[in-house]
Amino acid sequence: MTTVIERIVTRWEPATDDAVEALVRACSVRSLSERFAAAHRLTPEAVLTRYRPWLLAGEAVVARVGGWPVGLLNLVDDPARPRTTDLALLVADDAQRRGVATGLLRHTLGAPARAGWTVRATVRADNRAAIGLLRGRRLGPTRLARLDPGQLTYEIAVP
Repeated sequence: MTTVIERIVTRWEPATDDAVEALVRACSVRSLSERFAAAHRLTPEAVLTRYRPWLLAGEAVVARVGGWPVGLLNLVDDPARPRTTDLALLVADDAQRRGVATGLLRHTLGAPARAGWTVRATVRADNRAAIGLLRGRRLGPTRLARLDPGQLTYEIAVP
């Protein structure tokens, strides 16, 4: 299936607290639990209470459609590993499987400032959509860097 991201995402912009809250509230308990690799169910209220600072951490970019936030990407640089950054993504339920995550990644990782970087992403082992996105090699050479019980860590070499 091919999706043209420009058809749904009208703009990318730095994340704000209001945009993050609206996005979290547009996500199901399942989506939030997968995003935070939680062993228990996470409600929007629990996510906003516990994780709000991390949702605005590092380079945080929001994708919007018609003024509404539909996706959030965070890149948090690893001070112990030069030119390595950790990736986190969240996409509103109604916008999933429409290319929002791919668009956010291409927009952010396609910038010259990230060329030559390694992007690390940890996902639940049962999150097929995230694994498919990371293994698709559309973003650069990808390798499975670590396998932990219930979690997989991938590394993407940004060209």
